[in-house]
Amino acid sequence: MHWRSPGSLRLGWLTPFFLLAIVLPPCLSASVLSDAAQQLARKIAATTGPGTILLDVVNRSSLDERSVRDVRFALEAQLRAESVRVAKADPGALSVQVTLSESLREYVWSAEIASTPGEPKYDRPTDDKADEKKVVFVSLPRSQTGLAPAATPIVVRKVLLFAQEQPLLDAALVDMSGVARLLLLTDTQVAVYHQQAGRWEMEAALPIARTRNFPRDLRGRLLLRRDHVFDVYLPGTFCQSNATPPLTLACSDSDDPWPLTPDEGSMRAFFAPARNFFIGTLSPAIGKISDAPSFFSAAALPRSGYSLWVFAAVDGSTHLIDGTLDQTLRDAHWGSDLATVHSNCGGGTQLLVSEQSGSGGDRDSLRAFEIPEREPVAVGSALEFEGPITALWTESGGGSAIAIVKRQDTGGYEAYRVSISCGL
Repeated sequence: MHWRSPGSLRLGWLTPFFLLAIVLPPCLSASVLSDAAQQLARKIAATTGPGTILLDVVNRSSLDERSVRDVRFALEAQLRAESVRVAKADPGALSVQVTLSESLREYVWSAEIASTPGEPKYDRPTDDKADEKKVVFVSLPRSQTGLAPAATPIVVRKVLLFAQEQPLLDAALVDMSGVARLLLLTDTQVAVYHQQAGRWEMEAALPIARTRNFPRDLRGRLLLRRDHVFDVYLPGTFCQSNATPPLTLACSDSDDPWPLTPDEGSMRAFFAPARNFFIGTLSPAIGKISDAPSFFSAAALPRSGYSLWVFAAVDGSTHLIDGTLDQTLRDAHWGSDLATVHSNCGGGTQLLVSEQSGSGGDRDSLRAFEIPEREPVAVGSALEFEGPITALWTESGGGSAIAIVKRQDTGGYEAYRVSISCGL
């Protein structure tokens, strides 16, 4: 069994260091964006005085690209009105970085102003001298905006693909020669199904040849590939299919690391062959970090220029790793299964997280989160299942995930496709 947390979700407030901040409500119209940007520009100008600055705008919120462009345009227009010129390159100019971020309740915009011209933002000295640090704070409460409509809700949906009595490890849908096929991974085979009269009919059973004993709490992974149909990863065993029907499967002993995402060439991690978790050694490293804590699952959230990795550690903690820092979210109380899904909602990529539900904790649910500023934000209601989730993997393409559930009432196994949609 994976580690299962008995706690409930607790979301806190992130308080990063800002030299200048402006707080906005979660529903933004074009006029609110412009007004807020103008206020921020006036505060920047009051801090820098007339002259030239280097302006960098970083979006770490759920604002879309068009909104970010509007913010920058309004900032530059108001700065010009305040006799502050924005240059593309000038060694004598002050450096100003505007970061568009958000918390659970508000959008938070910050402007960090270098204390001396041309000084890098993260390398400047910090002390108590008045000329080293200038702090200005401006807020815009919700009540001043007159915006009543709520943001479009994000909904997690599930579609039952298959149900059977025997344990399931993973499932995958694949189009082969224009025919949809369902692949089901068990401890002994990969079963291949095709649809006939609206039902899945077995087409082939591809046996898994192995020489090593599997652990009791077995886990496995099916991954679709471009130059052949699929790969299979099992503890101490690797299998590869051929490229065209009729399908065959070739297996061999292997201690190679498992891919952590469905992408070709994705980051990999070594799986403990006698256990049910990853030992934490990563290949390649995430920036400067080559070892994570031992973990059950991991998922990557795209950022500008890097990926924020989320790890569900075996000790029940959750780790955020960006290549430089390893931040622990000890109060998240999440389950052991994580997966990312790309959507057209919110920030564009959501993190699916398993949580315990039911009075006895014998059932699991999935909830979607975003992590805009290293602070988890729930962005939808929980999706309930009739038992614990035994596997959760992002599908090829990233637009959905596969969840394997062991039903509490029958003891049977179900494979679901899980997706995210905007609105009800």
